Amino acid sequence: MAEISDTPPFVRHHDVAGTLVRTIHEAMAPQLNARGVVTREELGRAFGALMEQWPRALPLFARTCRTCTERGAPHATPVADPADEGRRRDFVTRLIFSTVPGTVPEEVDPLTGALFPRVAVPGLQATLAGLFYEKEWEAMNADAVAVFRQIGSGRDAEVWERIRRHITLPAVAGAVFVRVLLRFKQFHFQRQSFVRRMTETLRDQRFTFTDAHFDALFEAMFGHLREDLASELGRARIDVRYGEDTAGHLLRIFEQFDKRRQEATLPVRSVGGALRPAALPRRSGGR
Repeated sequence: MAEISDTPPFVRHHDVAGTLVRTIHEAMAPQLNARGVVTREELGRAFGALMEQWPRALPLFARTCRTCTERGAPHATPVADPADEGRRRDFVTRLIFSTVPGTVPEEVDPLTGALFPRVAVPGLQATLAGLFYEKEWEAMNADAVAVFRQIGSGRDAEVWERIRRHITLPAVAGAVFVRVLLRFKQFHFQRQSFVRRMTETLRDQRFTFTDAHFDALFEAMFGHLREDLASELGRARIDVRYGEDTAGHLLRIFEQFDKRRQEATLPVRSVGGALRPAALPRRSGGR
């Protein structure tokens, strides 16, 4: 006869809960079979029957929890997402991607059923690492490791909340984002290269990475840097922390990104038989 510990604890907890739910069903079944309805009083008696069973269920939960303690967490943990497994070693991507889930709404791919942005993680790992020499990436990863050791949490929703509680961590974490964003100084070339590499990496998953996906990820990953760039004091702080004229480089990258995104949303008009985007409005006082 198999011991109870042969089954993963989370499955056993699920089975015990199922037994309690079936108690309600069995208590109400005679009335439903006889009349097709259940009165308030009968529902109350069904829950009363459930509560009578509650003390008997306690030893089952106790046995399951005792087995969890004795045999350890591996039996209680479902199979991990391969994307998350990869991010456990690649702390740069974990840090960069931590800003995405709370910013980019989940989108189901109609052909594959894959969820964006989660499906993009493997491609993001390869693409971001490809922007740096191996030693550069290792140095950045060491900084990201230091951040996660300090905050003691890998949940995306908690990463930045915990980083902001420290005095020095925002600067350390910010350096990782700044270094990655500075790789987009040649914005149009790097954007095209980024989209192409993401598409190639995700080909096996039959997911097509588009310009719209790039725009959503780019803004989610780096948009929080705009706040400091919006003020003279913030720009000075960036230059002090990360090097002279860093703020200027970041501003020019965002300007190119915003201009391209704006042009992509302009209506298309026919000019001499060719379809071209409508012209951007001229700035006031411009020539």
